[in-house]
Amino acid sequence: MQPKIIKMDKLRITGLTGDGSHTLKVWTDFDAQYAGSPFTKTDESGYEIRFWQNRETGKKPAPDKSVHVGFLTDEVSDRASFASIELPAATYAIFDVYVAKGYDSGNEEMEKWLDDNKRTYKLLDFDGYEYVVECYNEKFKGGDKPDSIVEIWLPLNQV
Repeated sequence: MQPKIIKMDKLRITGLTGDGSHTLKVWTDFDAQYAGSPFTKTDESGYEIRFWQNRETGKKPAPDKSVHVGFLTDEVSDRASFASIELPAATYAIFDVYVAKGYDSGNEEMEKWLDDNKRTYKLLDFDGYEYVVECYNEKFKGGDKPDSIVEIWLPLNQV
């Protein structure tokens, strides 16, 4: 399957950062804090930035800083309980992953696509870490539904 390729201006995700092995807890904490102190978001999607070890340099994020969840915003949050991460403008390869098959079910396909296109693209890093953006938009219908999709956005640099 070929991904959809898009160019995006910078993305500012305002929310909470935490341990990627406990992502549900990070989302639960974010939802509770957002309910008590909402901010203006630019769309109705939820976003997750997942950071992992850079395969070229070996730089690895601390476990408690391996995921950032929240909403897309136009302004940096001035609330002490939230943090904003601003990703640079980038080209993204967007893959649809069927959640019922597992969040990792598209990894092999994405790695093959990256390998097949290594003369054109390489993964963009952020602060020295590799990352992806997960977008929970109208395609996401819940984790247990067979037609529920999460978009995985691979940030790319032209080689």
